[in-house]
Amino acid sequence: MGCPDRPFRAQTNWCPSYRWKWLNGHISGWDTEWFHHLPFPFVGVEWFDIGPHEYRQEGRLLPPQRIDHSAAILGKLTELGFEFEAKGDIARIWGYLPKTFEDFPPADPERDQA
Repeated sequence: MGCPDRPFRAQTNWCPSYRWKWLNGHISGWDTEWFHHLPFPFVGVEWFDIGPHEYRQEGRLLPPQRIDHSAAILGKLTELGFEFEAKGDIARIWGYLPKTFEDFPPADPERDQA
């Protein structure tokens, strides 16, 4: 269970949320579907954000439980040699220089945590 045990795309109980900025300026919405919604080809991606926290609802009256998967995700990004920075609730991978910090971390922390 959880990201450290399986590849991120193979998760069945939780997947990190992500969004990206295309070179033409388009910023995608947040998504958690890692098989068909990724921005292929990646050659046009200026930056790619990953949300390393899982929010699990335990009941209607209790606030969601926050589970931090940062160590596993940031460790994998480091292992792969990506140029990235983690800030707030986001890890941003840069595809191009100069690095752009717009909406980093996002002004609106609400996103799809499906």
